[in-house]
Amino acid sequence: MQNSLDGVTSKNTEVEKNSFRDGVIVCAKNFKSSWIELARYIVGVYQDKLYKDWGYLTFETYCAKEIGVRKQTALKLLRSYYFLEQQEPQYLKNDYLADVSTNKVPSYESVGVLRQVKNNQSFSIDDYQNMKRKVLDEGKGETEVKDVYRAMLKSVRDDDPEKTREQRRGVYVRRMLGSLSALKKEIEVNNFLSGVVLEDLEKVINRIKTEID
Repeated sequence: MQNSLDGVTSKNTEVEKNSFRDGVIVCAKNFKSSWIELARYIVGVYQDKLYKDWGYLTFETYCAKEIGVRKQTALKLLRSYYFLEQQEPQYLKNDYLADVSTNKVPSYESVGVLRQVKNNQSFSIDDYQNMKRKVLDEGKGETEVKDVYRAMLKSVRDDDPEKTREQRRGVYVRRMLGSLSALKKEIEVNNFLSGVVLEDLEKVINRIKTEID
């Protein structure tokens, strides 16, 4: 689907508004971004267990029988949407979807690959940023993104084992540092613990920063 839409542009300044050509562009963008709107609804159904109010025992049964979406597809939609919501929420905003070029709207499959890169401790922050650019900024299709991902995995396996361990350590420590910083902020905002504990926690955070810098 991606390749067939690569030549489509959403720069309506180059196309007469409300013309037939403009209508094709609008429909193409709506088609490519419709998974985000569907996922937004499915998240609500899943989180609030609305499917039970509608007579279905399980979420999977609801998806299959009422909206014709297979369990695997529904889960992929949920994971991709949750990922964007938690990690890259700016890409879910209406103004982004309104302004982005049609051929750069990301698919849920490509977002799923980006999620795997984020969760793989073998990859560095730069690896994630490079994949993010391909998926969210350039709108690369699932096939191309998966090819890049496989090449990244092969590169990690072929790397020096010591270097790979060091990269994993760096990724893990930075994630831990982020969690500690978030915890410190939560304690400060809600006044959960004493100032002494906060001071000790800040010392630990600063010590970790010194170790990884």
